[in-house]
Amino acid sequence: MHLVRPQEVLEIFDRLVRAWRTARTRDLTSLTVPDLITIFKSEGALPSQWLPRLRTQPIQKNKDVV
Repeated sequence: MHLVRPQEVLEIFDRLVRAWRTARTRDLTSLTVPDLITIFKSEGALPSQWLPRLRTQPIQKNKDVV
């Protein structure tokens, strides 16, 4: 488990929304997977780009608590 602050989640959400909006401004049905990857990558919205940000503050269990 990791601690994720609301602001971090909102930033990632904004990136995802921007990427989808960009894709939708084009003919979405004609976009290839590489086209979508390029769009999402340019917005920093690929999971490989934002997932590490969600894992920066692990929640540690107290070993003395049973």
